[in-house]
Amino acid sequence: MVSDQPVRIAFVDDDENLLSSHRRNFARLAPHWQGLYFNNPQTALAEISGDPDVTAAILDIHMPIMTGLELAAKLRNLRSDLIIVMLTGYADLQSALTAVNEFGVFRFYPKPTALKTVLEGIETEIARKRGESRDTIPAAFLDLFHLGLIATDDRLAISHMNAQAAEMLRRSPAMQVNPENRLLIDNAPDDLDRFLHPPAGRVPAMQRGFSLDHEQGALSVFLRRVRNGADKKDSFVFILVEPERMGPPTIDDLIDVFGLTRSEAKLTQKLAEGMSLDQAADLVGISLSSARTYLKTVFSKIGVNRQPQLMKTVLSTIPALRR
Repeated sequence: MVSDQPVRIAFVDDDENLLSSHRRNFARLAPHWQGLYFNNPQTALAEISGDPDVTAAILDIHMPIMTGLELAAKLRNLRSDLIIVMLTGYADLQSALTAVNEFGVFRFYPKPTALKTVLEGIETEIARKRGESRDTIPAAFLDLFHLGLIATDDRLAISHMNAQAAEMLRRSPAMQVNPENRLLIDNAPDDLDRFLHPPAGRVPAMQRGFSLDHEQGALSVFLRRVRNGADKKDSFVFILVEPERMGPPTIDDLIDVFGLTRSEAKLTQKLAEGMSLDQAADLVGISLSSARTYLKTVFSKIGVNRQPQLMKTVLSTIPALRR
């Protein structure tokens, strides 16, 4: 990797073994760049926010003292120009969207992801900011995930489709690809074209979700806008999920996505598997009275008020992006 301007990359991870690995690989992969390494997020915050020469920060999301999301929020308030990348072994789409939408995180990578891939993404973003590149959705990034992902332009011409999406389209007649390599959506929402082509002078919506029902089941679609600059047309990423093929989320998924305690997550997992409250309570090892108390808190945190709604919400939530 070669850059005509100094590039300093900060790594923040409480795992010393990973930091040591980053040191070794970074020196080999990016000899023209400089690396900074922090195992304490508070120290990292002070150093990165006070050093305008730090171009990018690669953060672990799960750290003691201060999580990666909290650190990203603080860094974004202090450094609007900083390229922030997230790494996590418990990656879920909800956290990814929070990081991207609220804290301006550039990209979200699951562990393990090769450092070469992460650095190439940062290099692409640096080039884009300098007006040297238009590639904001590299194929290698889309292929990392187990969700169906399709990248298109505003005319739905496909620039990349990962293997998972191709398999979903094979099963679903509701979304297909025509001979011109454009995405065709049967019974698309009435406002989809307005989302893709917002009226002049209006701030475009950044995301749109909808469901496509068909005889074989359903396809849940999350559509995300990717801004390419004031003088360039936007790109779009379709994230596809087949709810009927998803198993119940893991306990860590429920903790990460909904903010449940471990006890609440254990109970919710059993309920999502179709068990009655008394059956779930018995398997979790709590009394039925305690289970009812936990359930009220779970309802409040997830935003539902009945058990069927709870199951539907949990089972339709996009699962963790685990390797």
